[in-house]
Amino acid sequence: MPSTTVSPGRALWPWYGALVLIAAAFWACFTFFVNTKLGQWIDEAALLGGEAFLAADKTRGPALAFLDYMPAASALAAGAFVLFALVRRRDFLRPAVAGALLLGAAGTTQLLKHVVLERPDLNISAAAMNSFPSGHTTFAAAAMAAIFIVTPDAHRPLLALLGWGYAAIAGASTLVLGWHRPSDVIAAYLVVAWWCVLAGLFLRHAHGSSAAPGSGGHGPRPAPERFLRVLASLGALAVAGSLALALVMPHPAIGTVGNGPLLLFLAVGLALVLGTAMVTGLFVHVLFARYGAPIRRRFVRGMK
Repeated sequence: MPSTTVSPGRALWPWYGALVLIAAAFWACFTFFVNTKLGQWIDEAALLGGEAFLAADKTRGPALAFLDYMPAASALAAGAFVLFALVRRRDFLRPAVAGALLLGAAGTTQLLKHVVLERPDLNISAAAMNSFPSGHTTFAAAAMAAIFIVTPDAHRPLLALLGWGYAAIAGASTLVLGWHRPSDVIAAYLVVAWWCVLAGLFLRHAHGSSAAPGSGGHGPRPAPERFLRVLASLGALAVAGSLALALVMPHPAIGTVGNGPLLLFLAVGLALVLGTAMVTGLFVHVLFARYGAPIRRRFVRGMK
């Protein structure tokens, strides 16, 4: 009977492939939405749609307060979960990796936005300053990813669903309140996903061949994972359909676009943001479920 053992090197291929895939998606997003006139137009129309229809709404004040407090609340939640993992399991590695993930993703976004990337002035937007990727969205998604890293496998489907749902709401809020364009939010999700995969790869290296690659792909899926898969499937359709619609719609001078088209492009932007969040969340979860290293439990005497 032929052996089904997977060599340690081959077991890491999915992780390296995921890093390359996410980086390519980030570069494609930046190239189209930031460096082309059509991409900038679609981005700007979605942003103007949010400003036109929601900026004067009476809920704007509470929504802005939510965005103001979101980084601190996200950090507090992530810190609590990481500390629990450290104390409950006496696991120092995963909390350290989770902290590095959070700081690395946040730092990468600031470096990319303020130092590395530039937004060319293509006479589309009055604001030529680069806002790609979104810092608020990065921090919200990275905090949830840090929690995901230290969560036991059995609870990860629920954490993936809730965490990326929270990141989706955070990203959509920055769009509808006029803080960020859709591509800024999408880029933030990709930055966090890249660091999350890098963290998973490090843990896989650290735990060697004792993990069982592919072990998470068998058996009945829990309800949260099934729901996440449904949302991701709908999200993929929403992203493809909304992008196709945005490409075939007329693109007149941005200052002449009426309220109807602006509302439509706001819907396009929200579909891109929410759909990307769900697809990215499922991608990361499946990668960890199939190829991730198991959590090493170090219980205190008497704990069960």
